[in-house]
Amino acid sequence: MRRIGGFTLIELLVVIAVISIIAALLFPVFAKVREKARQTTCASNQRQIALATLQYLQDNDDILPGASDGAAGVNVTGGWMFYTSFAITPGAVSQMDPTRGSLYPYIHSADVFLCPSDSIRKSPGNSYAINSCVEDPVVVNGFRPGRALAVFDAPSSLMLFSEETTVTASTTNDAFMNLSFADAFAGRHQGGCCITFLDGHVHWLPISTVHTRGVQTGVPGDLACP
Repeated sequence: MRRIGGFTLIELLVVIAVISIIAALLFPVFAKVREKARQTTCASNQRQIALATLQYLQDNDDILPGASDGAAGVNVTGGWMFYTSFAITPGAVSQMDPTRGSLYPYIHSADVFLCPSDSIRKSPGNSYAINSCVEDPVVVNGFRPGRALAVFDAPSSLMLFSEETTVTASTTNDAFMNLSFADAFAGRHQGGCCITFLDGHVHWLPISTVHTRGVQTGVPGDLACP
């Protein structure tokens, strides 16, 4: 006798099983595509910050922006990022306001300072950090001013900005990449991070490659202090 219309329970279960298998195979692919899109957005953010830095240089006699500005807003060194509060105690979180930093007039978007893959957001308002080696070691008003562009011989190989995280849960991204402290490169993008170089180009590097090349060793090929 021929069955007319409808599906048997077994047929429905087979269809559901097939759909589940296909979904299980595709979900990792979708996740990689989504993360790749986020990585692209992060790189675009850093390119905009790099362009803002180049414009800042033109307006400030080729002097790089300072490391940060204080909560009082009195730092004369033009910090690239502005702190509304700076965390110095375990468990505390630094609060940052990029709209009051020296690069914001060239960007006009607070979202540019946020990596879409930065789900932790240990430092609300910012996901990136400036290289401590492009800052003057002399402290002015509690913060470090930027150095002159002319002192750097190889801007295309010198790190300017990076994605920062921390090595302990009790510390926070401070917008200042100094590996003498509890600072570390964030591996948010498939085990790597986007790095901005002093000439303005942005490149993704796996964390393993970053540390293989060296960071602040002063040897040729060093990312931070060549």
